[in-house]
Amino acid sequence: MRRLLITALAVLAAEGEAATYSLQRVSHYNAVRSQTDRTPHISACGPTRPGQIALSRDLLRQVGCGARVRLTVGGRSQVYVVNDTMHQRYRRTADVLVRRVSTARKLGVSAGTLTVLRKGRPYRG
Repeated sequence: MRRLLITALAVLAAEGEAATYSLQRVSHYNAVRSQTDRTPHISACGPTRPGQIALSRDLLRQVGCGARVRLTVGGRSQVYVVNDTMHQRYRRTADVLVRRVSTARKLGVSAGTLTVLRKGRPYRG
């Protein structure tokens, strides 16, 4: 039992604390041609899916495709899967996929915090 506990503590120490990033901008988008490219249902990491978030390329290189992240905005947190990236002009930015244009407008743009819960596979874009 003692050996198991020591092994578990060693693994936790090796993983370290979860990486946290301060985001300058958190916005919301829809999978439509006017807001994406000619293929709105295909993201940088695969098909578009519910519960996905797009990150600026500087962050996507850090966390990877398929990473599970917690986004905190205004004291509210939600878990997302990183599945897309944004235009190269953005830095320290997240864009949350929502179904309706009206929802994206209502939620607006704000600052937030991103915590990596599980890293994904390397982004090669």
